[in-house]
Amino acid sequence: MGKKRKSRSEGVSGTKRNRSDVSLSESVKEEESQSLTSASLSVREVYETWTVEDVAMTLEEHSLDNAAKVFRGEGISGKVLQMLNVQRLEKMGIIKMGERLEIMKVILEITGTKNLEDQTINTKIDVEEHKKKIFNDPVNGHTEVHPLCIKIIDTPQFQRLRDLKQSGTCYFVYPGATNNRFEHCIGVCYLAGQLARMLQKRQPELNITNKDILCVEIAGLCHDLGHGPFSHLFDSKFIPVVRPTSKWKHEDASVMMFDYLIKKHNLMVEFKKYDVKNQDITFIKEQIEGPKQNGEQTAGRKKNESVWPYLGRDQSKGFLYEIVANKRNGIDVDKWDYFARDCYGLGIKNTFDHNRFMKFARVLEVEGEYQICSRDKEAETLYGMFQIRATLHRRAYQHRVCDAIEAMVTDAFIAADHKGIIPGKDGNLKKLSECIDDPEAYTNLSDSIFHVILLSVDEDLEKSRKILQRIMHRQLYACVGETTPTEGETYDKSSQIMSEIMSNIPPESKGKLLDDDLYVDLVYLDYGSKSQNPMTNVRFYNKRDVTKPVRIVKNQVSLMLPNVFSEQIVRLYCKKSDRESLKIASHCFKKWCDDNNLFLQMKVQEEKLVKNE
Repeated sequence: MGKKRKSRSEGVSGTKRNRSDVSLSESVKEEESQSLTSASLSVREVYETWTVEDVAMTLEEHSLDNAAKVFRGEGISGKVLQMLNVQRLEKMGIIKMGERLEIMKVILEITGTKNLEDQTINTKIDVEEHKKKIFNDPVNGHTEVHPLCIKIIDTPQFQRLRDLKQSGTCYFVYPGATNNRFEHCIGVCYLAGQLARMLQKRQPELNITNKDILCVEIAGLCHDLGHGPFSHLFDSKFIPVVRPTSKWKHEDASVMMFDYLIKKHNLMVEFKKYDVKNQDITFIKEQIEGPKQNGEQTAGRKKNESVWPYLGRDQSKGFLYEIVANKRNGIDVDKWDYFARDCYGLGIKNTFDHNRFMKFARVLEVEGEYQICSRDKEAETLYGMFQIRATLHRRAYQHRVCDAIEAMVTDAFIAADHKGIIPGKDGNLKKLSECIDDPEAYTNLSDSIFHVILLSVDEDLEKSRKILQRIMHRQLYACVGETTPTEGETYDKSSQIMSEIMSNIPPESKGKLLDDDLYVDLVYLDYGSKSQNPMTNVRFYNKRDVTKPVRIVKNQVSLMLPNVFSEQIVRLYCKKSDRESLKIASHCFKKWCDDNNLFLQMKVQEEKLVKNE
């Protein structure tokens, strides 16, 4: 009290800050009445050299004494001024909105940023924090969702995801597997934002903007918009049969539905409120479906010359493409959410802690590309993450009964595909396979098609309906046997296996069992990179040098880790349930295994034979 504060020109040498003789307050006054002078420009060019005391004294000159005290306590120097926004000021303890906006005005005047429009948008985004909605999620807890994401959620195209089971037909085997794509997508949106914000806070030099984070959140939210009925059954089993020449995949449909909901509900108006432009929308779509090589970019380049394949963000922000769907090594928030969510519903223990991983995530430059890396001590934890993936596929997604029901639903869909069922554009009825070309019809296509067919009285759907009725009466396709090929050996063509199995039918049984009565299921289990070790593409850092990326070989982690990262299971199902057909199918599969030196791990259950005698 009564102590006179030194001015910034006293006690601090001019060379230390290389500042012009024009004081900041004079520059600000000049700026309000005319364009910036060269003197004020020189002040702005060197603000990054300001010390914590310089910044605090500047705030005091603008009568922001409380803010100056907070800035001193938080150690805010000129180097980080441009990274501040209204949200961060609130977290620093500056509660009143008016005071935060005054501080932001001074900061913008000091930095003289040319990107003032982006700063304004970021401020607007933060000011609208109170407009976020909170979902009470059993997996991620209280989940905050951005207002723009709410606009997307509140469309029929997104609400459709409520009626798409996350784990397909697993619900017919695991009673708790009721989670759906709706809650999963919200979870991925939330985790994507969490990881991006942690990187933004931990590494300000990455220049991650609030708009970058918003785009990543939207990509996470919309990445599964294109899944069809019973999830992967539709795009990996049904479509390849009814449209064999099509290269369609659900990511293509996700982008189609994303474009459609924006146009259908005039959401570009909402996107523009947050300065989300065409390039940002390209960025969002690239995160969902991957890059689309631009012919002009690759023209004239040498064969081995590296080309940055993305248009939404440049190479310096390439790590952002690894958050939602990591094409490099499979470590992404999509998996983190479905691991946690599916394990919760299936009753399988999830041992991977994604929150811990985020604590150690850092972006490092690796061979000219920026990648998300982890601490070296987390290597074994990541092996555990990939093991969880394999466990879920073995025990749930590829469970032999789940696969039997999946085959039956696929057959039912194929049998129904000759008739228009789903209302599409202009009210015309579309076949199931035609819906992938019509976003209006696709909006109306969900797991509910199961009961539409089941409850139908249409004679044209009788064959399809009878298959679904068998599921409801638990008269499932019977797995008569399965075997695992030796390491390094796989079978790619189920048709060839079928032909070899059918050739084993005894002469006296010819005609009693046809190709259509059997189903060969080729199951692939791996760690996410086929036969390769997914950790080959992961880089780590040591606490002694957090800037140097290193590769950790398997034996450096543990000698007890697997040496093989993939395997195949060959299963044979019989669609008939009578005793004779089951015995013939079982005999034929056993002989096929013997002919190929394979061990028959399971044969048709004795109780089925007894039951049908």
